[in-house]
Amino acid sequence: MIAQPFRLFRAFPELTTALFVKADAIQNDRMIADRMSMENIAGLEQVHGNTTIRVEGPIARTQQADGVITNQCNLVLTVRTADCQSFVAYAPMRGVIGVLHVGWRGLIAGAIPAFFAQLHKEWGITPQEVLMAAGPSLCTHCAEFTDPIAELPAMDPVYFHGRHVDLRSAADHQILALGVKPQHLERQAECTCCQHNQYWTYRGGDRSAVKSGFANVLACAIAER
Repeated sequence: MIAQPFRLFRAFPELTTALFVKADAIQNDRMIADRMSMENIAGLEQVHGNTTIRVEGPIARTQQADGVITNQCNLVLTVRTADCQSFVAYAPMRGVIGVLHVGWRGLIAGAIPAFFAQLHKEWGITPQEVLMAAGPSLCTHCAEFTDPIAELPAMDPVYFHGRHVDLRSAADHQILALGVKPQHLERQAECTCCQHNQYWTYRGGDRSAVKSGFANVLACAIAER
């Protein structure tokens, strides 16, 4: 477990973040809660869509969504990835946290603006209030498609480099265009596929293990202040 992996959040002692990687061999949410010394956890049935839900307590992986937000303390929020992008969001003045899974399908489906729309709907939170950090994901070289123009018709071709796609920059552009301040966005540079010894990677050789339930997990929780 990589504890507190983001510099952006280190000024907020009430916020706990963790990144679980290949060495942790995480297969279920109970393992995550135990490692973070917390009882309650909320996980999702991730579907590569654009739905974000608000939770008030623990949930199993039964609700179909790719983003989850809460203002409840001592509740661990999680998303699982094996090449897709993952984000932690924190609105410190509101005491609201969230996590978001964004695959390429979710990216073109509007998962990021939908996440912020849900924050605004539930608490009136604007992007300017939010700090956001991204875990490791595919780099441009490893994000190869058969025909990006045909497969990602809704994406600006400025992110296409032959058959390779800069999914990270496409996501960052959406986040910043919504109004998140540049100094409030942090991204880990590591690629899950390039660093396949450290991270679970579907494209990099772990297809069977990922299908059986292994994944990198990005988790966060806030303590009572």
